[in-house]
Amino acid sequence: LIDLAPAREALARCAAALDARQEAVLPLALPPGAAPDLLRERRYMPRLRLVLMGAGIECAALVRLAAAQGIPVEWREAGQGLSLGQPPAGLSADPWTAVLLLFHDHEWEHALLDWALGTPAFYIGAQGGAPAREERLRRLRAAGHEDAELARITSPVGLIPKARDPAVLALSVLAEIVGAYEALHPHR
Repeated sequence: LIDLAPAREALARCAAALDARQEAVLPLALPPGAAPDLLRERRYMPRLRLVLMGAGIECAALVRLAAAQGIPVEWREAGQGLSLGQPPAGLSADPWTAVLLLFHDHEWEHALLDWALGTPAFYIGAQGGAPAREERLRRLRAAGHEDAELARITSPVGLIPKARDPAVLALSVLAEIVGAYEALHPHR
């Protein structure tokens, strides 16, 4: 559909909504008698955003890869913007934000996952082997989280099982996150 006279106010409202990280709807001008199966409106969602908490070369590799894809990343490191046992200060996550924890020292995770579970983030991921995952879930259950909430946590993370190379882990995790984001699209 080519609209020869687009409604500029409607376009401006859509752009403003997306800038405010809200969904936007653009009515489509269809000719009289248009087929009933044609879209009457186009829905848009804000772009993918990644909140990354962790430390190490895996995080740096993920930030570089996300930047190459134009995906904004807010990275907080242990001791630099994160305090042990505290939720992250000044961070937010909306339904189009992925929250990812990449810590080898899993004691950092509890308060951060507790915070992430209280957000509408579409993806919450944390790396770690089976013992780390079991301990993580035990602690979160003890803090009052129900199994339905805990099911929101993806772990292990990434499409490639047991990826060891930082660049491969970054690619694996980013591909998983982008896939989950694309599944949210209203016109899939």
